[in-house]
Amino acid sequence: MAGENFSVREAEALRPRLRAGLHFSIQEQNARRVCVIEDPAASRFHRVGLSEYRFIRALDGTRPVAAILAQLAREGGDAFTEGEAMQILGWLKDQHLLAVESARGGTTDREHEERVWRAAATWLNPLSIKVPLLRPDRFFTACEGVLAPALGGGGFLLWLVVVSIGAVHIGMDWSRFSADADGFFARDNWFWLFVAWAVLKVAHEFSHGLFCKHFGAVVREAGVIFVVFVPMGYVDATASLGFASRWRRMTVAAAGLYMEFFLAAIAAVVWARTGAGTLHTFTHNAVITGTALTLFFNANPLMRFDGYFIMSDLLNLPNLATRGRAWMQRALHWLLLGAKPARPLWPVSREEAVTAIYGVSAWIWQIVVVAGLLLGASVALRGGGLLFAVIAAATWVALPVWRFVGTLMGAIRAGTGSWSALVVRVAGLAALVAAVVFVPWHRSVSSDGVVELAETQVLRAECPGFVEREYVRDGETVAEGQLLLDLGNDEAVSELASRRLLLEQQDLRARLAYTRDDVAAFQAERAKSEALRRGIVEGEKYLATLRIRAPFAGRVTNRHLGQLHGIFFRSGDELLRFGQASEREVKVAVSERDEPHFRAAMNQPCGVRIEGRGAEFPGELTRVEARATREPVDPALTALAGGPLAVRRTEQETAAPGDPRRASGSGSDYELAEPYFAATVRLVEGVSLAPGEMARVRFRSARSATHWSEMQAGLARWLRRYTARDR
Repeated sequence: MAGENFSVREAEALRPRLRAGLHFSIQEQNARRVCVIEDPAASRFHRVGLSEYRFIRALDGTRPVAAILAQLAREGGDAFTEGEAMQILGWLKDQHLLAVESARGGTTDREHEERVWRAAATWLNPLSIKVPLLRPDRFFTACEGVLAPALGGGGFLLWLVVVSIGAVHIGMDWSRFSADADGFFARDNWFWLFVAWAVLKVAHEFSHGLFCKHFGAVVREAGVIFVVFVPMGYVDATASLGFASRWRRMTVAAAGLYMEFFLAAIAAVVWARTGAGTLHTFTHNAVITGTALTLFFNANPLMRFDGYFIMSDLLNLPNLATRGRAWMQRALHWLLLGAKPARPLWPVSREEAVTAIYGVSAWIWQIVVVAGLLLGASVALRGGGLLFAVIAAATWVALPVWRFVGTLMGAIRAGTGSWSALVVRVAGLAALVAAVVFVPWHRSVSSDGVVELAETQVLRAECPGFVEREYVRDGETVAEGQLLLDLGNDEAVSELASRRLLLEQQDLRARLAYTRDDVAAFQAERAKSEALRRGIVEGEKYLATLRIRAPFAGRVTNRHLGQLHGIFFRSGDELLRFGQASEREVKVAVSERDEPHFRAAMNQPCGVRIEGRGAEFPGELTRVEARATREPVDPALTALAGGPLAVRRTEQETAAPGDPRRASGSGSDYELAEPYFAATVRLVEGVSLAPGEMARVRFRSARSATHWSEMQAGLARWLRRYTARDR
């Protein structure tokens, strides 16, 4: 209990009084009757047993606690001890349901100071600001009168049909939908994402209020909550917690999800029937926001949003969050003080087990969310974000920690713990956390690659053309200068013939000028002839590139050799690969996260494990490219060929159906979904592996890292990935 500790000695002098304006109702809960206490001023509800209800209703401010307990004992039923009565009073005081009058007077200065700090924490936290705007009860009364027919069984059937149609449209065109999701958080999409978010959240909160009013409750307040400066509307539908039927309570809690799924399904149909454009982008954003994002946030039971209230009612476990926090607090008291808890920590029933699991899960999730918001604000907003993060940490973290420390001090003063145990255990836990978060370590780094011939060169088409003849097969060893492929380009041949005809005509003009003794005209025509002659020489060299020859003695690799006849290759397209016949190396795709570790391991030994082989082969990292690229490091590594690297279509698709380049991902109509660095690992001599075998390169990083630095780097990469589109 914050601010004041009640003791049994005060039972004669203490005359507690309930706050005015509280409402009480009786409900069925788990086959037993409970009392629901409604606090309209705070829009909060509390559930207590009937025995506690009889005691609480007797708190009129005129009788001491001992007299109330004596009267209840005379009337029969469950009786409380004075210690149990003090615990109930402490809980009432913590929930601000009680006005206390005792020999020591009313509200203490410490209580008043704590309330001031709590209010300041609510209003001064820049990352979470709640702004009430209006009292919408009359508005929802009018809307409910019009929309009441859609809130019953007929409306639910319509919802099922629309959502099913939307799901079918997305399922039938899933590849295009997932491709459109690239750059969902990109900066040029922020405006439309915000519009979709705002529209859906307004509809979400409207649905809460509408169903709340439909079942007869009052909608007291509506407004906006800014979380990390992102506006989120809210409608106070907590009056629904007073419904006797848990199914009605669950319906009101699920109403927001119900509405968002309905609108997302309509957006899915519109998206499927529109092409690239503003409406297409907006509806795509609406589908993701109304399904995936709302499930992650609103349906998450670890936060006190819709999912929490649905789960609480579904399991028939009221006040689950409060009871989970209480269990977690008892566990922390035992962990830090070493004292035996007043109530056993180990669950003895299903209800206690669920409470304990929820308390631990919600506590961990709260730490993750707070840390994520603080890290996100500090990274996204730079210096200003760091300042906001410090202020938010003081309000979100410092105040709860200060209150928890106060309860520990009270426990020590009450004799249920010792200072020495607290200091030793806190120091041990702090050392453990510091070791996990800040102690440097050298992690194991690994990346996927593919075996290639040593000194592999990619032979590309210089002059575009159709493959007319193939002279070699995949894996064949050839001599230097040996002919490999013949390409044909009738247009280039015709253009060269036209240039030769123009040269003949130009030479004739020059001779005519010479016979006329016109020196100036002769020199001008002669200069034109020389320019045409140089162009013809360049054209002949260009056409000569249609004959693909081996640059040195080695081995040819292209698994599609024998199937290329008639295929058109553009300038720059990969034709085949050529490398040393006796040596092997591994071409590795290195992510941006692992690039510093690979660069620090240059010329260092590493292990190469080949897929399907039990042994690990020794190798040496010899090269890491200076820049990352979306061009596939090797076609075999892409998802199109069954590899681990995701790809996406480029803006211009050119490879025709049936083209072997389409299957391998080597055509320019595909690129990697994320940029990768290309690295080369040279295998030791004597290792005989087949080109194209999948490999995984692994080594112990020479760079030290901490979990804290890894989290910061990971968040920064995430922000770069989803806030900037690299085309």
